[in-house]
Amino acid sequence: MSLRRILLATLPALALALPAAAGPAVAVPALDFTDSSGEARDQTAEHADRLALFAETLRAELAAGGVDVVVPDCACTPRTTPFAAMAAATRAAGAELLLAGGIHKMSTLVGAVRITLLDLAADKVICDRRFSYRGDSAEAWTRAAEFAAADVLRACLAAPAG
Repeated sequence: MSLRRILLATLPALALALPAAAGPAVAVPALDFTDSSGEARDQTAEHADRLALFAETLRAELAAGGVDVVVPDCACTPRTTPFAAMAAATRAAGAELLLAGGIHKMSTLVGAVRITLLDLAADKVICDRRFSYRGDSAEAWTRAAEFAAADVLRACLAAPAG
């Protein structure tokens, strides 16, 4: 067998044995939630559970996509926390990138998500993503979080084509 064939045969195994190139850590704190749907029934507890599920799913999907996800040690969200405090919590968690955002329930059937990725070292927005989704169930919010993670991985964190 030629040396070239041996190298070609072993390259895939070598690639699997090497650690993946690690990107910068991304802090994913709690997300904001607003509800302007005007529904009569109080769904505060359900929405709090779904918001936590959305955040957990988002973090898990980003991690599965190769992102070093960290959770800042704060209950900070863009609406409730001054930016300087969120940035400090992000840095304390060992990250220079901050993924912040929230969900707005517009009606019984339609919700909107906005996620912004900020580079704290460069003091700039890297990516700002917005999309809507249908449904107000744990399943709908989970699908929205999975979509959000895939979108952030593709549009915000993918290595530029060289």
